[in-house]
Amino acid sequence: MKAKPSLEQALCIVALLGIQDREIPLHSHLVAERLGISTSYLKKIIQKLAGADIVKTVSGRDGGVVLTRDPHQITLLDVFDAIEGATSFVKNTGLVKKVFGFNQKQAFMRTYALTDLKDQQPVANVLAVFADAEQRYRQQLATLSIGDILPTTADQPLLLDWTKWLTQHPTTE
Repeated sequence: MKAKPSLEQALCIVALLGIQDREIPLHSHLVAERLGISTSYLKKIIQKLAGADIVKTVSGRDGGVVLTRDPHQITLLDVFDAIEGATSFVKNTGLVKKVFGFNQKQAFMRTYALTDLKDQQPVANVLAVFADAEQRYRQQLATLSIGDILPTTADQPLLLDWTKWLTQHPTTE
């Protein structure tokens, strides 16, 4: 599985907003500048995150983007699904069964005069391995929240207005 570049960008956006004071929307142009992406591309990512009820936009002169809920209630899986979708990595189309036809094992054995056919690990089981790996991957992402990865100060979650920092310290790369 190859994740879209927008997944890393979405994680950065959600982490920035996790630190941002929830009463002060963060201006989109500051986020786009910090990430080194266009505001139109940022809007596409924000739309996906908003569709998953992770962020919302606030219009107006003092508008911007804010989280819709506490960062401890947003998992990495929530962000992953918002960007990548919840579709399975591998889809069983029935092709393996069609190609190998081991559902007709006896006829196959008669055709080739085989006295036995051991398919202890049938080709079709490979898809089950992918499904199991995907399930574990998703379970792991669900165990960690955005709040778990944010910095703290004096054992409290860091909460500030990024605007001052982002306007005074633009990215250098």
